[in-house]
Amino acid sequence: MILLNELPCAALITDERGSVMRVNDALRAIVGGTEDTWCNQPMEMLFPPASRIFLQTHLWPLLLREESVREAVLQLRNLENNMLPVLVNARKSTYEGVTAYYWTLFVTQNRSQFEAELLSARRAAETAAQQLAQSQQFVRSVTDAIPELIAYWDKELICRFANQAYLEWYGKKPEELLGSRLQDLRGGHLFELNQREILGALAGEPQQFERPIPNINGKPGHKLANYIPDIHPETGEVLGFLASIADVSALKRAQNLLERMGRVAGVGGWEVDLGTGSLLWTDEVRRIHGIDSDFTPTLAEAIAFYEPSSVPIIEAAVARGMAGGPGYDLELQIIRRDGARRWVRAVGSVEFEGDKPVRLIGAFQDITEYRRLTAELAEQHELLRVTLQSIGDAVITTDATGHVTWLNPVAERMTGWQVEEAKGQLLDQVFQIVNEETRQATENPVMVALQKGKVVGLTNHTLLISRHGEEFGIEDSAAPIRNESGEILGVVLVFHDVTEQRRLSGEMSYRATHDTLTGLVNRAEFDTRLRRTLHQAHEDRGEHTLLFIDLDQFKLVNDACGHSAGDQLLQQVAKLLGESVRARDTLARLGGDEFGVLLEHCTSEQAGRVAEQICERMNDYRFIHDERRFRIGTSIGLVPVDSRWSNTSAIVQAADSSCYAAKDAGRNRVHVWLDSDQAIRTRQGEMQWATRLEQALDEDRFQLYAQRIHTLDTTAPLQGLHAEVLLRMVERDGSLVAPGVFLPAAERFYLASRIDQWVLRHAIAWLSSLKNISLVDTLCVNVSGQSIGDRVFHRQAIEIFTEAGPDICKRLCLEITETAAVTHMADAALFITQVRALKVRIALDDFGAGASSFGYLKNLSVDVLKIDGQFIRNLTEDRLNDATVRCFVEVAQVIGVKTIAEFVDRPETLARVREIGVDFAQGYLLHQPEPIENVLTA
Repeated sequence: MILLNELPCAALITDERGSVMRVNDALRAIVGGTEDTWCNQPMEMLFPPASRIFLQTHLWPLLLREESVREAVLQLRNLENNMLPVLVNARKSTYEGVTAYYWTLFVTQNRSQFEAELLSARRAAETAAQQLAQSQQFVRSVTDAIPELIAYWDKELICRFANQAYLEWYGKKPEELLGSRLQDLRGGHLFELNQREILGALAGEPQQFERPIPNINGKPGHKLANYIPDIHPETGEVLGFLASIADVSALKRAQNLLERMGRVAGVGGWEVDLGTGSLLWTDEVRRIHGIDSDFTPTLAEAIAFYEPSSVPIIEAAVARGMAGGPGYDLELQIIRRDGARRWVRAVGSVEFEGDKPVRLIGAFQDITEYRRLTAELAEQHELLRVTLQSIGDAVITTDATGHVTWLNPVAERMTGWQVEEAKGQLLDQVFQIVNEETRQATENPVMVALQKGKVVGLTNHTLLISRHGEEFGIEDSAAPIRNESGEILGVVLVFHDVTEQRRLSGEMSYRATHDTLTGLVNRAEFDTRLRRTLHQAHEDRGEHTLLFIDLDQFKLVNDACGHSAGDQLLQQVAKLLGESVRARDTLARLGGDEFGVLLEHCTSEQAGRVAEQICERMNDYRFIHDERRFRIGTSIGLVPVDSRWSNTSAIVQAADSSCYAAKDAGRNRVHVWLDSDQAIRTRQGEMQWATRLEQALDEDRFQLYAQRIHTLDTTAPLQGLHAEVLLRMVERDGSLVAPGVFLPAAERFYLASRIDQWVLRHAIAWLSSLKNISLVDTLCVNVSGQSIGDRVFHRQAIEIFTEAGPDICKRLCLEITETAAVTHMADAALFITQVRALKVRIALDDFGAGASSFGYLKNLSVDVLKIDGQFIRNLTEDRLNDATVRCFVEVAQVIGVKTIAEFVDRPETLARVREIGVDFAQGYLLHQPEPIENVLTA
């Protein structure tokens, strides 16, 4: 800024906010300091309080609106702390590529000196070509930045120079004005108007005058003009004159406005002549003090208006000023004439002549309402501060450039930054966020809010990484902070810690889609993935495969070792299956001991190899519990998942049927589904039976039959009917269906317990309907293996027996197959104990068909052993059967229970079982089954 220093007046350059960018040597000579001292400081620091107020409230608004200020009068504080009146000019321009404002400050008594020096600078610049170019550059830069109209006319009244303001005012381009005659400007009218002053300047006399001069558009303007003769220093010849014309219209309007605004704003002025002690108050000061407009107080009376505690403060401030100290700007209390207390802002300074204080000047403003509002605002601010300090959410505020201005304690804890450290930092430095899944940086919500000017929120799965490396799952929103005019002042960012909430949500989501015991995908999630895969198969004609896996011996382990062992088995099998499939495949526990595998992009042939491998591994696997070893096989149904299927229900049904076909074929094998599969059709036929059974149960289409049981002890004949209850299903056409046709389907589709309940209720109802119940000694009712393992059936049966009463219960005998009792040992033992307590007897049916030893009889309290018919049919021809039956009879006699021989269909068989010692016989030889209501009359 060498050229700025060549300017013979105080000058500075500021940015749009009023921060000093450059000062020249002339200004520093007045106010002191170095250029570094003043750079980036507010220019208001150059002026005393009263001038600061005028600068902020009038000159800056005028400059921003008009882009120039002309001839404004302010006070400038010099090195001796004296106030120098200066004329301030300013104009909008650019500096180093950015918008800037050029200011010139003329000490009023030096103005003519500046103009003369400016003229001298021009004349000196013409002495050499190089100096001329530099000087012209300098003069052009400076004068273009000065809002005054400046031009140089030679003695022939030819224009040799004009600044930008001059050109704009008269609407001329440089080539149009330079070299033209003054008489031709504005058609000669301007020359005629100012001819007397022009001729005076050419005669060597400086001219100063005010006159309205319109611009090119006819807009009126009040001008203060100075014509300075250009006199050769050696010959005294007048070479021309410099025309300096200032537009003082805005200044005059501002002065008038200032007087009116003072009245509106409640600001009054005062002055004390220290020589005479006289005090001058404006009307506004009198109004503030509550006195008449014609009252002129003395200095002592004026000070007496202050509240007693304020008097020493104002006296000390005045004393410091008179001792050469700074002026004062105080907020004090006064007591008005009417006794009312008011808060006032008292601004004052001391004027010196040399070292002698000669005058006190200042301003007075009633700020009572301002203080009230300030106190209220402070209270609200404190409430807001306490609230923000106390709330559980973290809060960060930034300015309009995204720099942090404040954090509350929660934000400090989560970011790891203290508010003092974070202030002024870019938000990205303090608030570091990434995507929880990708770990990539997430878009800054504050910058988005600043760009879009609206409330924005974070994307899902956002993670805040603190300064110390801690991680917090967060949710947030960022909202612009606006002033009353809608201008964005900054952004408030509010966020809260959702780490635990997100963990719980993830856990809940995981639990909703996974089996809690094995950790595998559950049935609901498996169905969702199967639907998605089928949809994909329809779109791209891809080929996928579903494996439906059922454990073959799970129930045996569960019943023999308990549910805890069964859970361990399921967990071990889940791990083994997981090791047998690809990581991208879906392995699920579908319920109980059933598993499913969805092999995407896998042909049936490839899936078959996977299924065979599972079977082989399961065949080698042994479950060990309490030194007992169990072999667990798997039956697998394999179904291709392709576009042939219309829905997933059909696929699951086909897989289920294939799985049971594998089980029926011998277990621990794979059955591949085919459209023409006979085993599948059989399975589907059973499913149709299941539907028919459901309908028969709903419509009560069953009928009780009975078959008599005869005693073989002629010495102790029965005292009443001894029979077994049998069941027939009645079709809608009235035809009967034998139990051997529909009971397998009932067992397969878990309808056996419902049928058992129906039989039990109707058998008891038949007994209850008899007029003479003593005609019945024993009525045997079969109970399926499913019912034995069903605790719900146990509860319902106990309720039925309890309701029936002891007279009926003692005539009932429940037949439980040996296989069911062994398979459900724990449940069977509990159920037998409960029903025997109600006087109901227990028969072990099909005895000998499935047991490898009689040890289990120690744990079961039974009343009758019904020897399985396979040992009775060929009893007389098969010596092994004969030996086996004899063994059964001996066991029964040892444990004290009766025996019944089933399927006695020949006289010789009847004779042999009587000879062996069997207690009762049952079969077609003795009685053909018939409706139960006919048995007593047979």
